[in-house]
Amino acid sequence: MLIYQYSGGLDGFLTAVFEAYRTKSIPDLMTDGQLCEPPLLAQIVTLRPDEAKSLRVERGIYARLGMDGLHHLGYAYASCDPERNRKMLYWILSVFKYGAEVQKRYQDPNVMDFCDMTARVTLEIYHMLGFLRFAQSKEGLYCAEFAPDNNILPFLMPHFTHRFSDQPFLIRDVKRNLYGIYNGEEWKVLASDEKISLTPSEPEQVFQSLWKEYFRSVSIAARENRKLQDSFLPRRYRAFLTEMRT
Repeated sequence: MLIYQYSGGLDGFLTAVFEAYRTKSIPDLMTDGQLCEPPLLAQIVTLRPDEAKSLRVERGIYARLGMDGLHHLGYAYASCDPERNRKMLYWILSVFKYGAEVQKRYQDPNVMDFCDMTARVTLEIYHMLGFLRFAQSKEGLYCAEFAPDNNILPFLMPHFTHRFSDQPFLIRDVKRNLYGIYNGEEWKVLASDEKISLTPSEPEQVFQSLWKEYFRSVSIAARENRKLQDSFLPRRYRAFLTEMRT
């Protein structure tokens, strides 16, 4: 059994893809984590990120699919799918083999698995653009928290930076301990195990109270339909919505 063990995020993964393509040795498993119990007699190849090799793979994808191909690559790497590495590897190999025609190979399971995976990521990004709620702290910083299935925080930051270009804000991914920070000029994503606790400002507390009261007043208890609510608003998003908090 051949196992590629890489580090360095997407660059490390693309380095592993380059080696698989160069040596024509398709690994049975690709992982970016430590193997607790490697399979017996497994051949483990440890790879460090190589910018030149990673760039060659990116250029190969760009030459065949343009920027759309690179965008889909980024979405796929943000996926929480446990088979992410395998699906990305086989999609890239299909791109190199079929070129732009890969986009029409609807019957190819390698292509469809990849497309389904990226579709789930892009759909969650779309949802969070509407569901994410900001609250003003006493310090004047606007903050939002969420717990997405996929690692989509870097894809949200450009949107909110453009939308709130004149005010600093912070977005926290509580599942991954990631913070997206915008200081009014530039944004960055940082990892930290330290939880930043901010107290809502007095106007914010008033707004939240009024919004909850409005939500209660327009609800009709006799016509409550939980199943319909779940179809419009998945339960996993509700913990961070003002009107759903007690």
